[in-house]
Amino acid sequence: MSRDYDSKFLFAAVKKDAAKRAHHTVSTSSAMPVLQKMLFGLLPSFVQRRLRPLATKQQRLHPTSYLDGLRGVASFIVFMGHYTEENVGWWAEPYGLYEDGAQSSPLQLPGIRILYSPRPMVHIFFIISGFVLAYKPLKQIHTQQFSALAGTLSSSVFRRALRLFLPPITISFIMALNVYTGLSDDRYASQFFQFSSQMKNWLSMCWELLSNIWEINTPFTPDLHYNPALWTIPIEFAQSLLLFTVLLGLSHCVSKVRLILLAGIMAFCFYTGHLYSVEFLGGLFIAEMTLLHDATLFTPMHSPTTLPKYVIKEKVEEVECDPTIEESIEGSIEERLSQAFWIANLMCGIFIGSWMNNHSNEAWGTAFMWNHTPHPYEGQPVWFCLGAFQIVIACTQLKFLQRLFTTPVALYLGTISYALYLTHNMCLTILEPRIGAAIHAHISKATFWGRHLNWAVGLAVYLPIIICVADLFWRLVDAPTVKFARWLEGKCIVEKV
Repeated sequence: MSRDYDSKFLFAAVKKDAAKRAHHTVSTSSAMPVLQKMLFGLLPSFVQRRLRPLATKQQRLHPTSYLDGLRGVASFIVFMGHYTEENVGWWAEPYGLYEDGAQSSPLQLPGIRILYSPRPMVHIFFIISGFVLAYKPLKQIHTQQFSALAGTLSSSVFRRALRLFLPPITISFIMALNVYTGLSDDRYASQFFQFSSQMKNWLSMCWELLSNIWEINTPFTPDLHYNPALWTIPIEFAQSLLLFTVLLGLSHCVSKVRLILLAGIMAFCFYTGHLYSVEFLGGLFIAEMTLLHDATLFTPMHSPTTLPKYVIKEKVEEVECDPTIEESIEGSIEERLSQAFWIANLMCGIFIGSWMNNHSNEAWGTAFMWNHTPHPYEGQPVWFCLGAFQIVIACTQLKFLQRLFTTPVALYLGTISYALYLTHNMCLTILEPRIGAAIHAHISKATFWGRHLNWAVGLAVYLPIIICVADLFWRLVDAPTVKFARWLEGKCIVEKV
């Protein structure tokens, strides 16, 4: 009897233990897919595409994709500039001056220095924004789709504020939490030990950010600032509204008249000191000229809003007379001269974009520009505007530049450009006090090679982290913001009958 009882007891214990193991196995197996999805979601999007190529959509090219690539490269240069200026400040000086015990770097030479010159990149942003915002409305104007134009402009105005302000407000909130917890240093904002004070500080910054949208030409510089890159956001919004207004007002004009009036408005803005307006409207002007150059986009050949189209003669296979040969030679020479002209403009724009931050009146070339800055401007901005126009226009004319900025790397940077622009300062405030201090302790910046090695090691450590954070912010905040703005617009607009 006792033996039977012991066997029954043992069997029950084994059964109970097996049930526990089965429950543990089921719970673990159900938790694993969730954990795997979370870890997979933390990977950058380009890594996810490599691991699951069929589950992701391939990015399609469009006629102005090269401008997306240019914007991405410009955003990357902004990060490079902020990183370099904070860690190797000597490289912000003119070549051969203010070396502080170590020889100047070749990276300080004009042309090369543009790789970490953040200030000219902002002007490129503004010109590209003007181009991109005007491109679709201009196509509708040229094809006389004025009803569709009204819908496009209405949608753009409705969604613009959400598109521009929600991501900066989000990143500044994260930076406020970082400062409160001590994760970030307080280089951009005062440290508060009470959570309520930190949130009050953040709300004050958000209010100043939003209230500065009417300062159309004044940078946003509040006292309580978590992210210095946010100064461009109110300007982007105000200038976007100006651009939409000008587009609407000139939409029914003949193209020739529209270009003349637009040039007049730009000249007025320039001489009254509204440089950012010149850049946005200049983007509109470049978009108009780009569309007029491509006659295949226009379906109605008699459209009163377009300029007369040039007749392109078909190529003759057999050459029978010398005049045809001469015309082809002349055409080839004109094409080469045109290419040379735009390459010269590109080189000039790169030289201007290499303008150092300090002591510009002591270096060759920039000293001349500094002393001949037109009224009412002072110093760099007006010249950066000129250089930005030269670079952007050269990109619209030179095919090799368009191929360069439509490479996978450039297009990926273009995709995450806004996220990279917003998050890189946050990453630097977290990484530099910790990793940067360790690098400085082992690699001295007192020598020529020490500065280069310190700069390269820091870049190799920071860059992958910053790209991953920007990619994650793009997927979790930036892209959903676009979808949310579109969804909200769909809920608010009047349904078509």
